[in-house]
Amino acid sequence: MRTDRFLIGRVTGAHGIRGELKIKVLTDNPSRFDKMKTLRLYRGEGEHFAELSVISIRHMGDKGIALALTEEIRDRDGAEEMAGAAVEVFADERYPLEEGEWWVDDLLGMTALDHSTGEELGCVSEVIPTGGNDLYVIRDKGGRDHYIPAVKEFIADVNLDRKEIRISLIEGLWEP
Repeated sequence: MRTDRFLIGRVTGAHGIRGELKIKVLTDNPSRFDKMKTLRLYRGEGEHFAELSVISIRHMGDKGIALALTEEIRDRDGAEEMAGAAVEVFADERYPLEEGEWWVDDLLGMTALDHSTGEELGCVSEVIPTGGNDLYVIRDKGGRDHYIPAVKEFIADVNLDRKEIRISLIEGLWEP
């Protein structure tokens, strides 16, 4: 289900005794937390849980953890109560992308076409981050998954308006 909110982190617990929230960063732009004035937390099926005013955000090195001190939570017990909550932002709060970059949620469900023939290959069912280049999972009409590296050699075109992605196939790339 698509919403107008996007997950950027998850509260994993407390850090220290002052009520700092320990947040697992789930965005490839961790510095976006540095400018946040408010943390909106959600639980379960996207139910609004809390809105917290940020005093400070700091990062635990390159561990993918942000520590947030808020006005509303002043002790460890209060921070522990937030564990498991999703940190989400609205669509207009997402950071701008560079040319040739797309949001994963925009790619999901796109029709994948063979760039040479225009033949429909399937649809994008998942994007897997690998640390290097992402893999686009294309599910064909038979339900089989095909893993396409998200590099310009294979991804010929992405058209958000038409919800189409054109793939340059080479021998062996599409075979099961």
